[in-house]
Amino acid sequence: MRRIAGGNVNAVEIQEALQTFLRDAYPAIDIRVEPWPEDRSRWAVYFRDEKFAVLYPQQRFHYLSHLIPAEFRERELTNSVWFELAPGETPADLVYPDEELVRDITEPVMNILRKSGFFGALDEAFTRAEQPATCSGDFRVAKSILPSKGFSDDEHFDIFHVLMAQGGYCDCEILYNVAPHSELARRYWRNRPQGPHS
Repeated sequence: MRRIAGGNVNAVEIQEALQTFLRDAYPAIDIRVEPWPEDRSRWAVYFRDEKFAVLYPQQRFHYLSHLIPAEFRERELTNSVWFELAPGETPADLVYPDEELVRDITEPVMNILRKSGFFGALDEAFTRAEQPATCSGDFRVAKSILPSKGFSDDEHFDIFHVLMAQGGYCDCEILYNVAPHSELARRYWRNRPQGPHS
């Protein structure tokens, strides 16, 4: 089996380990590990799953990296290149944000979102008495609200990358991490079980 210089395990062993880490959350995920064509001293790891179809690449990486133990990532995948793909996608299809642009537009985007009432509308969707929204780990509720606040589909990419840069990787995380004064966040902390030292 092919081993990368300095690596402890081969491609098949890495694939099997990753399947073990991810099988509960992504039971149908297809994982392929092979030398990266642009630098064969590095692993290329291809993750393919239907669930990625509604997620931005940054969300996909966020979810996967939190399911793979840090010790394993540091030991076996530090120098690897990851491609999180939906069925039918290729690495060339993935679109990543310009991090400098995201930093530059964060303040104006946040100001416009606040003034539009976006955060309040998202909060209300999750806290209303009848048929409150549930989080599906994506932005489906937020995307349904943005048009009513005057935002076009073309603006979604920038908006959601600004929110992700602040920890909002899904609808509920926008309210917990980006708009922490939301009613949803207040309810979470009010209902959270007390710690062992209380």
